[in-house]
Amino acid sequence: MPTYPFICPKCKEKLSINGHSYYCENGHCYDLSKSGYVNLVLVNNKHSADPGDNKEMIKARVLVMNAGYYDSLAGKIADILEGYPHSSVLDCGCGVGSVTGIIQKRFPNALVMGSDISKNAADAAAKKYKDIPFCVASSNDLPVESESQDVLICAFAPVFAEEFGRVLRPGGIFIRVVPDVMHLYGLKSILYENPRKNEKDTEEPAGFEKIKTEYVADDFTATGEVVSSLIKMTPYYYHTKKEDLERVFAMPSLTTNRAFEVRVYKKSEN
Repeated sequence: MPTYPFICPKCKEKLSINGHSYYCENGHCYDLSKSGYVNLVLVNNKHSADPGDNKEMIKARVLVMNAGYYDSLAGKIADILEGYPHSSVLDCGCGVGSVTGIIQKRFPNALVMGSDISKNAADAAAKKYKDIPFCVASSNDLPVESESQDVLICAFAPVFAEEFGRVLRPGGIFIRVVPDVMHLYGLKSILYENPRKNEKDTEEPAGFEKIKTEYVADDFTATGEVVSSLIKMTPYYYHTKKEDLERVFAMPSLTTNRAFEVRVYKKSEN
């Protein structure tokens, strides 16, 4: 069996897999789910009974990601990784694993792992990508050995710079993806009479040196059921009038744009 750098969320000792369970030397045990992920969030560390994206949002994400609308982003991340050590890669806040899966396919000899606070997301990811270890985990308390990762990816998820720095090796690479100000502006133009650009994300993680910023920007057309799924996986679904949602859901196709900033950082040496 392969060895993964997971650690016990209770005592922080290394976890070893035996059969369908992970064990640490202190006897703590974590069973693999039917789909193959392991839940490494302690009950008393949860902020709700079912944290993260719910089943409806995950179903929507699966449909959109399976349609390939975010493959160009994953391809850009893989292109960036070509220029840096990438024998171990953690996709933190991996969602349904679409980026994780493309990275693993591009670099089959690398140990690529995914974590997400949503067990619904981890379940969907593990069902599709059988050869990738996925865990349910908080990004602020990663059950991963210190200085074990060459690369950490965080796309559209909260950043916990101190924790990310802990799991990265000295000089390790942190890739952060944020929506550009024009991301999905075409969709917003259909939903709203006076659409606004996204706010510019100006956060810079402490303990990291920015190397460069690259961009992914192009148009795509969603059709059929994916039209409603595209909206359901965004906050717009919860902040739009019912009649406006129904109007767009009835559209046979919808052309909009994707626009991302891919920020590349290096872990500071000091």
